[in-house]
Amino acid sequence: MRQWRQRWREGGAQSLRSKGPVSPERLSARQFARLEAELRRGPLAYGFADDQRWTLKRLLIGRLFHVGYTV
Repeated sequence: MRQWRQRWREGGAQSLRSKGPVSPERLSARQFARLEAELRRGPLAYGFADDQRWTLKRLLIGRLFHVGYTV
């Protein structure tokens, strides 16, 4: 039986609520501030001239801070 189904049977909807992030934040408050500033510069500043949207693949976290995130 799947774990979520067992939890539902034992504790109802309350047992399925999020208990918060699984892991601690990887970026400090200072790094988040820098990331926001860099994102405001836009994709063109980083060589993405063909499309002016940020995508998950283009986000700068790995490039700027050498930290990986997954979806």
